Amino acid sequence: MMQAIEIIEHILKSIEEARSVPLSRDGALVNRQEMIQLLAQLKARLPEDILEAKAIIETKAAIIDEGHRGANEIVEKARHEQNRLVSHTEIMQEAHERAQELIQMTEIELQKMRDETNKYIDGSLANFEISLTRTLNSVIKGRDNLGRNNNPQEYR
Repeated sequence: MMQAIEIIEHILKSIEEARSVPLSRDGALVNRQEMIQLLAQLKARLPEDILEAKAIIETKAAIIDEGHRGANEIVEKARHEQNRLVSHTEIMQEAHERAQELIQMTEIELQKMRDETNKYIDGSLANFEISLTRTLNSVIKGRDNLGRNNNPQEYR
C-alpha cells in the first residue's frame, strides 16, 4: 500500500500529464475510476499517517522532555556540588583562621611562660648569689680569723 504522500504525488502527476479538454483553459481528461480509487486510498491512509505522525511528534516531545529533565538533573547536581565545594572551602577557611588564632594564642602563652620562667630563674639565681656571697664572706672571715690566729705578726 502506498503512503499518503506517494498517493498525493501520483494524483498530481496524473493531473499534470492529463490531456487538456478542447476549448477549455483548466479542463483536463483524467481517468475517473483511477482518481476515485487513489482518493479512497488517500482517505483510508490519512488517519493512519496522521496517527503515525502524531506518535512521532509525541515520541519526539517525550525525548525532548527527557533531555530537559536530564539536563536539569545535571545542572542541579552541579549546583549541589558547587555548594558543597563552596561550603567545604568556607569550612577550610574557618579552620585555617581558627588554627592561626590558636597559634597566636599559644605563642603569647609560651612567651608569658618564658618570661615567668626567666623571672623565677633570675630570682633563684639572685637568692643563690646572696647565699653564695654570705658564704663567701663567711669563708673570707673564717680565713682571716684563721690567719690571725696562726700568724699574729703578719696582720699587724
